[in-house]
Amino acid sequence: MLAKQGFGSHAYPKQYGGAGDIEGYFTIMETLSYHDLSLVIKFGVQFGLWGMSVMFLGTEKHFEKYLKDIGTLDIPGGFAMTETHHGSNVKGLETTATYNHKDRSFTINTPVPFARKEYIGNTALHGEMVTVFAKLIIDDKDYGVNAFIVPIRDRDKNVLPGVRIEDCGHKMGLNGVDNGVIYFDNVVIPYDNMLDRFAQVNEKGEFETSIPSDNRRFFTMLGTLVGGRIGIPRSALAAAKTGLTIAVKYGDNRRQFGPNGGMEVPVLNYRIHQQRLMPYLANSFAIHFGLQYLTKRFMNRTEDDMQEIEALAAGMKSYSTWNTRDALQECREACGGKGYLSENRIDDLKNDTEIYTTFEGDNTVLMQLVAKNRLGEFRKQFSEMNIATIFSYVLDQAKTAVTEKNPFATRNTDDSHLKDPEFHLHAFQYREKELVSSAARRFKRLVDDGLDTFDAANIMHPHMLQIAFAYLDRVFLEQFQLQLKSADESLKEVLTRLYNLFAINKLQENKAWYLEQGYMEGVKTKAIRKLFSQLCWEIRRDAVPIVESFNIPENCLAPIVTTDSEQV
Repeated sequence: MLAKQGFGSHAYPKQYGGAGDIEGYFTIMETLSYHDLSLVIKFGVQFGLWGMSVMFLGTEKHFEKYLKDIGTLDIPGGFAMTETHHGSNVKGLETTATYNHKDRSFTINTPVPFARKEYIGNTALHGEMVTVFAKLIIDDKDYGVNAFIVPIRDRDKNVLPGVRIEDCGHKMGLNGVDNGVIYFDNVVIPYDNMLDRFAQVNEKGEFETSIPSDNRRFFTMLGTLVGGRIGIPRSALAAAKTGLTIAVKYGDNRRQFGPNGGMEVPVLNYRIHQQRLMPYLANSFAIHFGLQYLTKRFMNRTEDDMQEIEALAAGMKSYSTWNTRDALQECREACGGKGYLSENRIDDLKNDTEIYTTFEGDNTVLMQLVAKNRLGEFRKQFSEMNIATIFSYVLDQAKTAVTEKNPFATRNTDDSHLKDPEFHLHAFQYREKELVSSAARRFKRLVDDGLDTFDAANIMHPHMLQIAFAYLDRVFLEQFQLQLKSADESLKEVLTRLYNLFAINKLQENKAWYLEQGYMEGVKTKAIRKLFSQLCWEIRRDAVPIVESFNIPENCLAPIVTTDSEQV
């Protein structure tokens, strides 16, 4: 049905049956996520991973031959990158694509059992072709990972010779998606089935590429697929918004305890209940604005921007999916026994989004990528420094000590100060800069002491996670501030409360670090804790209209949110 209405091909160029609207495609995925997450992933694998791998990694001959039929679902397909023994380590893939000089073909082969492609969506039942990532071998020389279109079934769904497919089995969630395991036993494919936008085999059987650096070519190839890391966090956010809508409306109706002799009160009136849900409500807005920013950056990308966009996409995918995991758990508990019933959608939402923290890249691994990008920018900044820029850097550090780390500032508990966007921005920037610079010094010290760079990086991994979180917190804060400046006056009061809660909650979560740094004193962190509680109380008054602003259809929520309070 979605394919017939043109939603599947929405991102593809108009000459191949699409609308040329990638931003609209992300919106379709996000909107479908309010309805059914298995459908979203099937949709995303077919039209996103399979279709967009052809669109971004292929050339005109591939567009002509495949794109229209992918968009109409005439060619169901998948995206075969992950291997059993090489999940996140794409460079380590063992599947091979050997070039045959005699007939200019490629032989796709799984050389050892655990080089099989695993967890490949749309393949256990429906896929007829897949984009396979394999090491290109020419005359026994390895030319690195490249992408190839490989048929796996005929039009009658019969598995083709040399291909073996198994179902991954029952999963925690997303059981509407037919994930499969694929083995290739010397499957021969035509020369034109190599997706050759960045690398080709010429008529002489020689490897050619417009990007001489192996590393740069590899990351350029993967960078074109960053769209998946935009669609998934937007889908995750839709799930979090759904869970919050259910939990907030239920908490507004569900009555429990109360003053002696008085009526029972809604559980959402309890401060502790507010502190369980309101921070995630604030996070939803921050992440929403951040993902809008990422989408616009991606739509207007230039080659110079791509590294930062890739880091942003990797980080926001991790940030959003972790937030959804934690928010849905809190929502489930906040609905008590009702939250445990399958009639409450939190059941499916929790199980179906659990894998979001793993696919499109394991979150912890992706956050390392974000931190490496930040350290790379830091190193680049210093390598390009002259006397003037060094002086400016030292002056900036001294200014921080004078304006932000003096006794008055570290002990300032005035409400106006704690709600000041400038204070928030300075505090977030200070944390990010200090974590990056201390990591650079620490890494250098470890290597200078004789450690191998791999071992030094291994020691640094927990520190790297903190860098990534600090960077993303700062980006989300900045985007929230920008939205506040342009917001309609009628919305500013409510949005400002949500903004303040996001900022104060992040400061509270990291208060130990700020105390260690001498950036705040105990009296200030105590005031932040009190303000956090007060903001949750203030937001509670508007909590129901806020979740209603998500505009989620009633049939996508749960029966418990509309049940009469006495029956609940």
